[in-house]
Amino acid sequence: MTPRPRTTRGNRTAIVAAVSAAALVLGGCTTLPGDTTPQAIRTFEAPAHDVEVPTPRPDAAPDLVLRDFYAASAHPTDDYAAAKAFLTEAARERWNPHEATWIVDGINVIGDGSEDEDVRGFGTRATIVGSLAPGGAYETQSALYEDSIELRMNDEGQWRIAELPDGVLLERQAFLDSHAPRNVYFLDPSGNQLVPDRRWIYRGVDDAAMELLHTMRGGPRPRLLPGVTTALPPDATIEIGPHEEGPGRVIRMTGLGDLDETLRGLLAAQIVWTLSSADVRGPWTLEDEGGALVESHPGPWTRDSDELRPLDPTKGPGDRVPLHAVEAGGVVEVTDDGDRVLPGWTSEGGDVLVSASIGVDEAGTRLIAGVSRVDRGGLGESSLLLGRAGDDPKTVLTAQSLTRPSWSPDAASVWTVVDGERVMRLVGNSSSVPAVEEIDMTGIAEIDGGISELRVDPSGTQVAMIAGGNVWIATIVQTDTGPWRLVNARHLTLSEGVTPVTLAWAPNSTIIVGAYGEESPMWRVYPDGSVNYMLPKLNLSPPVTVVSATSSKIYALDDNALMELVTGEGEAQFWRAVPGVQGRAAPVPVE
Repeated sequence: MTPRPRTTRGNRTAIVAAVSAAALVLGGCTTLPGDTTPQAIRTFEAPAHDVEVPTPRPDAAPDLVLRDFYAASAHPTDDYAAAKAFLTEAARERWNPHEATWIVDGINVIGDGSEDEDVRGFGTRATIVGSLAPGGAYETQSALYEDSIELRMNDEGQWRIAELPDGVLLERQAFLDSHAPRNVYFLDPSGNQLVPDRRWIYRGVDDAAMELLHTMRGGPRPRLLPGVTTALPPDATIEIGPHEEGPGRVIRMTGLGDLDETLRGLLAAQIVWTLSSADVRGPWTLEDEGGALVESHPGPWTRDSDELRPLDPTKGPGDRVPLHAVEAGGVVEVTDDGDRVLPGWTSEGGDVLVSASIGVDEAGTRLIAGVSRVDRGGLGESSLLLGRAGDDPKTVLTAQSLTRPSWSPDAASVWTVVDGERVMRLVGNSSSVPAVEEIDMTGIAEIDGGISELRVDPSGTQVAMIAGGNVWIATIVQTDTGPWRLVNARHLTLSEGVTPVTLAWAPNSTIIVGAYGEESPMWRVYPDGSVNYMLPKLNLSPPVTVVSATSSKIYALDDNALMELVTGEGEAQFWRAVPGVQGRAAPVPVE
């Protein structure tokens, strides 16, 4: 899928929804590890000289040989040569490690009681928490693993594995020690956003840059494929070599065909951000058939190149807009001198403003979507209000209940859920009110229970939801011939006893979750389901009912006040009340 024709940022035609005088720009399992504290992940080096690869130990007992084999299976280089060193010659020929790779929560090795001096049998049992597909795509799984393995004494008097099932079994700690998570970047269908696809790359690869670009060339993971695209043609080739005239390296491509200048710039963004976000050294000279990839940029590229700054996937509009909050009187902007009510965004006539979100269009205009209710108890009718910051909002949708609204990138559309069941996208057109499109949800029938929260991710290609007390993520399929669709739902599991209440996307495409539970009220969850961990809870008073995040800050409304996560000296983190905010004010996400 090639990105749709793209106009440059700031020059797209503004779509005006005339809400009186207000302008509104719109358009279009088990986790791994479980409840651990944050862990630093090592810098990706190539080759990773600090990777320790197990080798057969002389005169080791058969059960230790088997455990060393599982540890060696975490190292796939040379077609799993490290693991094959623990097998007999015949077993090496038969074993197919590429059948599947399962990540398990511990491996239990149980002897079968055999007393044969030359043959020993063992049963292997484990709980599968995930699988690793080719290209390093992690997928959550939940199943039991059970199989048997036979070891034999060889002519040198050493135990070796003679019979074993195909596939690779990795304990999750061995997986985390041997693989590093890296974002490979693709594009949203409009070509306006870089979309991260989190992959796990072996730390001991000879050339990290080539491995990442090979992964990018292979395309998005299957679950993302319906909702994203790439500027790299499928028949293109890529080679990397040293730069002969300066620092950095040269990426040489062929087979790009008649790719236009805009798509070439997007391809440069995919390549440079994929490499630089993995700490692979640049700068990068990008060539096509011996000439510059982008004619107007013949020199080296870095993530700070002028053409790439508008596509920076690590920053969001919340980094450029002051903190806003919903207080009893309406939406307020929190300033150094104290908060102030935005004109027009107040609770009047008995209605109570219960939630709000801010979208920022390409011109930098703040657009507010808010939900008000007839009564604070939540039994009366709810209304969705839209308008510019500072103008009088207009009611555009009513229902018995509406979730906190969420904006897609560049304030292109606003989403909400009606009565916990119907997902709505409001899109501007030439008429006086925005069009309301109901999202096709037939592709996520596995989601049970009412939807109490829905957030569109920073790239506009996925949604995160809380439904039936569980966190779900799904891919957005954009179409010009019918309603947009949600497909490929996947369940992101938190620890037992944790009930999610609210969530928000951070610009780095992680999900911040607020929950009930004294022990673990705040979580950071990765969308591939591979890792989640508790955020610090010092000074928090659960439950956490509303959260929002920027690239550098996390806000949470707990039982007492609006709180901000603060990093102190060293690595200590704690929560403090946001200065200038009175009472229990809910943070307003800026999207």
